[in-house]
Amino acid sequence: MDAKIAQRLCHMLASCEEATRQRALRSLGKLFAQATEKVDELLLLKICKALYYMLWMTDKPLKVRRVAVAIVETQSRFTDRANRMHFFSCLFRSMSMEWPLLDKHRLDKMLLFVRVVVASLLEVLNGGGWEQGDMREFARIVLDKQGIFNKRSLGLAFQFIQVFWEEFRQNREGLLKSGEFTELSREVFLRLTAPFLQLMVTLDNKQVLNTLEMYVLKPAPGVPGMPVQGYVLACERLAESPAIRGSARKVFKQIPQGHEGAVDADQDLHKLVDETVAAIEAAVAELRQADAMGVAVATHAHGNAAATNAGASAERSANRSKESGAVSGIAADGSAEDGDVEMVPELEDVSAELQRHGADGRMELDPGEGFVSLAEAFLPRTSKKGLGKHMREIATLDRVRKFMVASGLDDHEMLKKLNSPKVRRQMALLGLHAIRSLNPDRKFKCARKLHRIVNITETAQALPSRRRSVDVAKALHNIKHTAPEKSIVRKRNRVSTETKRVVFNLKNNQVATIPKKTKSTLTMPMWY
Repeated sequence: MDAKIAQRLCHMLASCEEATRQRALRSLGKLFAQATEKVDELLLLKICKALYYMLWMTDKPLKVRRVAVAIVETQSRFTDRANRMHFFSCLFRSMSMEWPLLDKHRLDKMLLFVRVVVASLLEVLNGGGWEQGDMREFARIVLDKQGIFNKRSLGLAFQFIQVFWEEFRQNREGLLKSGEFTELSREVFLRLTAPFLQLMVTLDNKQVLNTLEMYVLKPAPGVPGMPVQGYVLACERLAESPAIRGSARKVFKQIPQGHEGAVDADQDLHKLVDETVAAIEAAVAELRQADAMGVAVATHAHGNAAATNAGASAERSANRSKESGAVSGIAADGSAEDGDVEMVPELEDVSAELQRHGADGRMELDPGEGFVSLAEAFLPRTSKKGLGKHMREIATLDRVRKFMVASGLDDHEMLKKLNSPKVRRQMALLGLHAIRSLNPDRKFKCARKLHRIVNITETAQALPSRRRSVDVAKALHNIKHTAPEKSIVRKRNRVSTETKRVVFNLKNNQVATIPKKTKSTLTMPMWY
């Protein structure tokens, strides 16, 4: 395929003139018919993008439908079936890239276009007799990370899921009337639904998973005329697999209810089911391995630098505390000297206490304990720019630590560094910074009452040095569940005004207001 000719046609397909677009579409069909080898992916992506904007420039519903069908039918000019499946892959990828740019005026035509593309794709699969190679290409199209189920184009994913079985039924009914429908075997139906089973265990968007369960997975056994033994048997195997997450296994357990999947299953079907389940489990393992590698790369890139910065920050705060101690009467070892009146509380390492009091990281508070001011907890203050950069680094480490704990990486060396007392003190400082970011003075209406937010704990060992350990979790709970005070602004007592009665004055040719108390000065009624 000539790249220069294709580029020229792309410009013509996005033209403002309807005649130019139609002429370019006819020329594109002739160009597809001349292609004998596999078309370059980048070139086909450019063509599909131009076709997308050809539909974008089309107005009026009937024209939109005709143009959408004409665009999809251009793939029939390819002599090689591989190019036809490649065309659908590039078309879905182009729609995924351009989907975030849609507006409300063109959303309906693109939803219709997705329906037409899905119907044409199923027709191509039926025309090829549901061959194994075509089914592999179909699975590749559905599972493409840059295609239908890309995170930037969730609307495309929702539309594809909702119209899949509907278009399948309509295609089957239409092709049965003409005698062109190829019946699906148990193996073919399993290959058709296998990509959706894999999506159920690999996607992480709850709304997409709920839609997939509602419109594809649960209705699949009820599709008329389909042998669902292999599909039901695969769901039973996946429901028992320990590699699948609990929410997906719960869905898979509900699907076989009312269907006997393993009764008529022969040895070949069992073998295909085992291969399908093994492929899905391998995809899950690969996804988890990729997540673990991402964590390792992130910790290697940010962990050492952030830990070093945290240590330097702690050292600087210690030096500042020594300097402030010389002024306020605090000794270098933290003990109070004679004549000390007011002392600034310091953050204490609470790692050991957190481990003793439970895995959730919360300390028990006695009812008679006092409070500490947020302003005191941050003295002496640093520059806003340096504090913001430091807080971002600590927040990154905190997210990494939570992910590693949730992933079960307890023996990881980086997790041990993150649980060190030096880093945990910085985590407490991050929690206090998050509290200040919540603007609690809006709820308490007065900055002098901020000292009632953060609970503190005092131990016998910490009393001489007036050291206090802050319970960040309790502080966040206080802010979240506090009852806002009543506003001091007095409500205005608005007097209800009556609606004005107006009439059209024919004499002055304008709208006039009828007086309420005074009588009209006109000698004749206004409606004459």
